Amino acid sequence: MGKRISFKQYRATDLALFAVIMIVFEVIVVKAAPAFSSQPYSLSIVPAVTCIVYMRWGVWGCIHAVLGGLVFCLTSHADVAQYEIYMAGNLLSGVALLLFVYLGKEKVRSKVFLSLAFAVLVALLMQVGRGLVAWMLGNPFGIVLKFVATDSLSGVFAVVIIWIVRRLDGVFEDQKAYLFRINREEEEERNES
Repeated sequence: MGKRISFKQYRATDLALFAVIMIVFEVIVVKAAPAFSSQPYSLSIVPAVTCIVYMRWGVWGCIHAVLGGLVFCLTSHADVAQYEIYMAGNLLSGVALLLFVYLGKEKVRSKVFLSLAFAVLVALLMQVGRGLVAWMLGNPFGIVLKFVATDSLSGVFAVVIIWIVRRLDGVFEDQKAYLFRINREEEEERNES
């Protein structure tokens, strides 16, 4: 029997793994963006990864929301105001965690419509959050609207990603519940043997 890791170690490893996935893909997307500079939209993996981490770990996903803004700004050589806009603005997506409070994670996870609505809500709150921070920094309404409108494709992308990962065992699932379920299934299997 192999050495078991603690729950905290498992969580830290899982959060780090999703951070690395997000960083790698966000850098790729931002670096590829100039090839599509004539397009009026942008694409980001941050809402999709943040949705998954919110489902897996709850409020810990706020780290990924902020980190996603940081990676975008670093990769695109942003100015100080853009760092504030993207990092603080993405945090508004944490409001979506209220769905878990009112409906429960399992209901959001198991119902297709609620899972996809959660993805839309996280992406939309990030866009609105960036718009609000831009507005508070004194940007005109046209710039504020641009933060919401140009990133709408990221919301669609988040919906597609969540639609796919919710079909994969344990990926779009609260990890404490997942570990209990796996442990229970292993015990049942041992008892049958």
